[in-house]
Amino acid sequence: MATNKNFLSELFQTISDRGRDLLARARGQARPAGETRTENLVELCEHLLSGRGEASGVALAAEILDAYRELKTGERVAFFEALAHRFGPDREKLKQAAAQYLETTDEKAEAALHEASEPRRQEIVRRLNLAPDGTETLVAMRAHLIDALERRSDLAAVDRDFVHLFGSWFNRGFLVLRRVDWASPAIVLEKIIRYEAVHEIHGWDDLRARIDPPDRRCYAFFHPALVDEPLIFVEVALTKEIPGAIEPILARGRKPLDPRAATTAVFYSISNTQRGLAGVSFGSFLIKQVAEEISREFPKLETFVTLSPVPGFAKWLARERKNETSAAIRESDRTALALLGQPGWEQSEASRDTLAGPLSALAAHYFLQAKTSYGRPLDPVARFHLGNGAALAHIHANADLSPRGIAQSHGVMVNYRYDLSEIEKNHEAYAEADEVVASKDVRKLLRPSQPPRPAIQRLPAMNNANYLFSALEAAIPSRDKILIELPDGKTHSYGEVFELAANISSRLIRLGVVPGDRVAVQVEKSWQNLALYLGVVRAGGVYLPLNTAYPLAELEYFLGDAEPRVVVCKPETESGIRPLAQKLKIPAVETLGTNGDGSLLANAKDAPAVAPVARGAKDLAAILYTSGTTGRSKGAMLSHDNLLSNAITLKDYWRFTADDVLLHALPIYHTHGLFVATNVVLLSGASMIFFGKFDVEEMIRLLPKATSMMGVPTFYVRFADHPKITRDVTRHMRLFVSGSAPLLAETHRAFSEKTGHAILERYGMTETNMNTSNPYDGDRIPGTVGFPLPGVELRVADPESGKVLAQGEIGVLEVKGPNVFQGYWRMPEKTAAEFRADGFFITGDLGKIDERGYVHIVGRGKDLVISGGFNVYPKEVESEIDAIPGVVESAVIGLAHPDLGEGVTAVVVRAKDASVSEADILSALEGRLARFKQPKRVFFVDDLPRNAMGKVQKNALRDTYAKTYSKNVA
Repeated sequence: MATNKNFLSELFQTISDRGRDLLARARGQARPAGETRTENLVELCEHLLSGRGEASGVALAAEILDAYRELKTGERVAFFEALAHRFGPDREKLKQAAAQYLETTDEKAEAALHEASEPRRQEIVRRLNLAPDGTETLVAMRAHLIDALERRSDLAAVDRDFVHLFGSWFNRGFLVLRRVDWASPAIVLEKIIRYEAVHEIHGWDDLRARIDPPDRRCYAFFHPALVDEPLIFVEVALTKEIPGAIEPILARGRKPLDPRAATTAVFYSISNTQRGLAGVSFGSFLIKQVAEEISREFPKLETFVTLSPVPGFAKWLARERKNETSAAIRESDRTALALLGQPGWEQSEASRDTLAGPLSALAAHYFLQAKTSYGRPLDPVARFHLGNGAALAHIHANADLSPRGIAQSHGVMVNYRYDLSEIEKNHEAYAEADEVVASKDVRKLLRPSQPPRPAIQRLPAMNNANYLFSALEAAIPSRDKILIELPDGKTHSYGEVFELAANISSRLIRLGVVPGDRVAVQVEKSWQNLALYLGVVRAGGVYLPLNTAYPLAELEYFLGDAEPRVVVCKPETESGIRPLAQKLKIPAVETLGTNGDGSLLANAKDAPAVAPVARGAKDLAAILYTSGTTGRSKGAMLSHDNLLSNAITLKDYWRFTADDVLLHALPIYHTHGLFVATNVVLLSGASMIFFGKFDVEEMIRLLPKATSMMGVPTFYVRFADHPKITRDVTRHMRLFVSGSAPLLAETHRAFSEKTGHAILERYGMTETNMNTSNPYDGDRIPGTVGFPLPGVELRVADPESGKVLAQGEIGVLEVKGPNVFQGYWRMPEKTAAEFRADGFFITGDLGKIDERGYVHIVGRGKDLVISGGFNVYPKEVESEIDAIPGVVESAVIGLAHPDLGEGVTAVVVRAKDASVSEADILSALEGRLARFKQPKRVFFVDDLPRNAMGKVQKNALRDTYAKTYSKNVA
């Protein structure tokens, strides 16, 4: 026992001696040679974590903070570096806890994992907070850290820990609301003068004019650890009306109002005083607490509003004025806004009147449409008040003509209204759905957003050249530049791809292809497949890509209808296709494999060189098969100008350059992967990382090499769910585009929250390529497809009468422009039925245009289902199901699917006494329909719901089975 006592005594003595040595060095006494003040401070922090008693721990914490106060700027940054890299989580402990959790997953293991994952620096900050004046010094320390973050983004993790801890220490539950008046301590009044952040207080007399009159009040929130430090203070004016300008409130020498006659409390200045608490939420409903406090003194008050600055408006407007494709600014606005460049414009009544309308309308756009990547308003003051449950009530031009007001917002101010009975509801709308609750007066100011300015000059008609191919060839930046990189690291240059295209072109001409002949292609994706597309166009042929999933039964229709001169298929399907070609009297069959094997390239190698075949802008370049309400496929005829004009528009609209590298995992038998992605890259002189199919692991591995990606919603669902997708992994990317199927708003938000990128969703069709796009600069609104592209006209019409509908009304979308196809192959009557007399194409998609000008797709008149980016036509699937023994009838619908966009779903009525099952139906459809057309689920009902006219009510079925593919449904 004596031995143990001696051991413990020696241990305590050693710790005591070590502590005194460290404290002495912290006070500036001699340190070991070469040890810096920062290194000594870091060693003290290690000692603080070593588990000392409370008293000695508090003493050590105080010494650490004293030592920190003596550090210079560079030494502080070095200390923050140590907190970031030396005092993170204990990795070994975390690894062990994670392994234990994965093995047992019980509450004890979960608690151990939580404890191990906490960075050690959080405990350092907690223990430092126990020192006298610890909270005050830590707030100052965080202010220093914010300054350092401007140059050192690697310190962000340390800042997040400070915000996390401060968020609990400074929660509204710990704050005390006190009135500040002329009798308050001088130390508090002096800080009100110093900290006023909205409307400068010019000395003690000005302060007295702000807080001493009977119709003025000032309230401040204090923290128990910062007794004389107001954290937030609110200046209040009692009035008879809602003010529209700040000058009457601040006017010196005004006659005070009897507060008993006041009906309105105006919170005209709200100042957050501590830079070290920037971004720290004090909780919601702070202003509500002030309103309730002042109501106790003046119970007759009816209205509680702010008169708030708009600190980010001028900077935002400057960016929009530079953006020639701004959706917010009209041409008439630009003329008026030129006055802002004239010194002293605010002193001219005529200038103020001219600017009032445009500034008010643009401010409405700024508040309601300009969003951060997380979907919140850009304006920080707006975020504060909306988060506290206010509603945006009024926008006032010429409301603050002080130098600060002109610089921040060109004089614009706003009223946020705090309706005490609506605050919680407004707060929930903002917190849960990012909804900006705004009055009718504000929403009336919001004009329809302008479509992007008509732009892009298309190439002139070329009578003696191949219109599309010549443009693509002319855009080659260098024949040595890499066009395609494969996942295995192999690369292929522009010269290599275009040389192969020339060889293929020669082979096709030798096979008898003449201008206008169709070349049908059903091969797997490869770089040689891309050269085949170029070769067909170069030879003057019409490229006819076919989905590789089509079985022979479906191919027979396409080939019989198109009557191609040549069919190019996979080597492994030649045995089935060659007899079919003979049956249909197709002259030639060639094969092409993914490794360049097959007959086509072997035969093309020796073909004599020929020049590109001349084709004009209106000549056909491709036919893509689509379908109609009957399910019978139709060949959409696309001209050289349809493809080239749209690609040029997209290249410019999406800012593609030769520096871009596109991550390409789309199929190239579809307009998205071929005519959008590939043509845009070729016209830009850019490069592609070319995947044969979607492979999430491989795409993430190669993502750091890319700058942009085009995908279908499935891609983004998988990315958003993948643990390797982070802000750091995607930081070099400039653009993510989604199309071919509706992108769920929840996917848009989830991806944005995880990566910081807002996906750009666009809208197109087989018949038109791209019609609309969310803006490259500006707000990319989830659930919308943006604005009509330059050169494209879009309207909403009544499906039956063709009458053009007003903004906000739902009808069929109709488009007109150089992108719109030439008609359906060999279907003149169908073509005529799909166009209005004035040339607008009737898309069959139902939609509307909102007050901002954004296009919304709300449904499909033709009940088309888009699953995984592929079109599925219900009538075609229904016909196959209805032919199955035991089935009376069926209805096929698309339901929201987290992975595919829409899942094909069948609702079936069985024959009496029939026992046909879901498995029977799915089995029967194998081989008869492409896999993507086959239902994911089959449900059985006694009768299909019908309206009075006997038409099946598919909307009712969609409502009944809406949650079929929800992740929350087993």
